[in-house]
Amino acid sequence: MDILQLSHYLDNLLGIKEVKDSPNAMNGLQVQNTGDIKKVGLAVDLCMATIEKAITVDCNMMFVHHGMLWGGVKPIRGNFYEKVSTMMRENLGLYSAHLPLDMHPVLGNNKALADQLELYELEPFGEYGGQKIGIKGRLDRISAEGLRIKLEDKLGSPIKVIGSGEVQTIGIVSGGAADILTQAAEAGLNAYLTGEGSNHHYHEAIESQCMLILAGHYATETGGVKSVGKHLEEQFGIKTEFLDYPTGI
Repeated sequence: MDILQLSHYLDNLLGIKEVKDSPNAMNGLQVQNTGDIKKVGLAVDLCMATIEKAITVDCNMMFVHHGMLWGGVKPIRGNFYEKVSTMMRENLGLYSAHLPLDMHPVLGNNKALADQLELYELEPFGEYGGQKIGIKGRLDRISAEGLRIKLEDKLGSPIKVIGSGEVQTIGIVSGGAADILTQAAEAGLNAYLTGEGSNHHYHEAIESQCMLILAGHYATETGGVKSVGKHLEEQFGIKTEFLDYPTGI
């Protein structure tokens, strides 16, 4: 299977054409290569470090959440040139899925987080661009501290909890989606989990009495690429490897 065939499969699997994303996000195949896909490197971010990791472990394709092409047309020079030229020279293809990966009901980042928290009675949640990109659900009653410890164990990263009390209902939108805290409070949820927020979200969480859990932009978005990698291994026997390059943010 070559990269065009695999990209067509991924487009359909992830609903690339149906999902409304950020104005400058480009989902799907970003860099073509030649030959059959032997091994796929899975990464949250496309950066020089993950490109080099992919080359070191003999990947000839990368599947990432944050791709290389953002912000419209720009000249190929500087760091951008280094990325493009290295990938072309090494015959390393690239496929990126942003919001389609966040919100996928089976393979998505939010579903991975929901599974780690053992949520049930799942429903779509968190409106963005006329679509619901997150998940809400219930979990067995747990204290704020107990939830923090559980998440740190699952994600392997520091967790910031703003608020106190017990949690039985929670909304989830991975990445940098703290603005959706308002929707969680309006829905009467005990807590809202995302990656990162701004200073004013602290006050919003306290005043709305909806606990805000900041688990890291990077840490909340590793699950989706891993799920897609497992799917490709099971479906096509393609080797995959997760290329961990945490930002701490």
